[in-house]
Amino acid sequence: MEFLEKIYERSRKTKKKILLSEASDERVLKAIEGILRSGISMPVLIGDSKEADRVAKKEGIDLKGLEIIDNKKSKGLDKYVALYCEKRKNKKVSQEDALKIITRNPVFYAALMVAAGDADGFVAGASTTTRDVAKAAIYCIGPAESIKTVSSSTLLILDDKTLGSNGVFIYADAGIVPDPTAEQLADIAISSARMAKILLDDQPKIAMLSYSTKGSGGSDKSIQKVREATRLVMQREPNLLIDGEIQVDCAVVPEVAQRKDPDSRIKGRANIFIFPNLDAGNISYKLTQRLAKARAIGPLFQGLQKPASDLSRGCDSQDIIDAVAITAVRAQGGLLI
Repeated sequence: MEFLEKIYERSRKTKKKILLSEASDERVLKAIEGILRSGISMPVLIGDSKEADRVAKKEGIDLKGLEIIDNKKSKGLDKYVALYCEKRKNKKVSQEDALKIITRNPVFYAALMVAAGDADGFVAGASTTTRDVAKAAIYCIGPAESIKTVSSSTLLILDDKTLGSNGVFIYADAGIVPDPTAEQLADIAISSARMAKILLDDQPKIAMLSYSTKGSGGSDKSIQKVREATRLVMQREPNLLIDGEIQVDCAVVPEVAQRKDPDSRIKGRANIFIFPNLDAGNISYKLTQRLAKARAIGPLFQGLQKPASDLSRGCDSQDIIDAVAITAVRAQGGLLI
């Protein structure tokens, strides 16, 4: 069974309530139609029901049976205003300001529903920037206690099943942290390993990527950062299979690993790539997606108390369905995400 087929099968077992918050985007509405038909979750749309109906009618989309909550006039507004004020009390956000934020930004309403336990996760980003989706997730849901750094990972699914975990890789961070410190990079690696344990039927094998393999590039600051992050991960999570600093060919080609780094712990079998900065991560995942014609799902936020997923603004409706299924599986409990 293919990776995504397994994800869909797992998501159908519990049918988690997953929120989507872009009511005027036809890709989101087409995705919801597919989700309702396939039963991979219980989708709820946050936003203007009249606008959703207008777009659905224009595009011939069937939304029968869909629950739509208007964030501007729902019965839960007072509850979520109070919750947002509590979440942001260090910034002394007033009830008036909280109301403006929630009614103007459906993604904030969705994030607060998840934070309150009234939904299991949310997916947004088809027509909202990653920056705004991330703000909603961080401000409203908040980071998990054991991880200080909220980051993101992207799933890449390749046709070549000899690579990664039967063709599946996790790339991180490609969406949130521009220039992580060694400590942040360690958090990103640990969060990504937890993501792998939830989603992949395989042991996490982490490559801490660099332009250098075990000192071959000298002692530049970026090399030292990756090396220190690797040490921190091994100190915090000694059972994780991790190697770094390491070049990407050494991380994925066993023959190259044998020549360049014969003592490598992952031996050219990495399924998680941790990039030294956001430039490298974002460029690499988009290159893989476009040149290798890989399926990309995410960014998936990690290090939060509850699951949330972003979308590329270049996504299609199938990408949204995939992200909802992944989010539903992550919401089934167990490991911190």
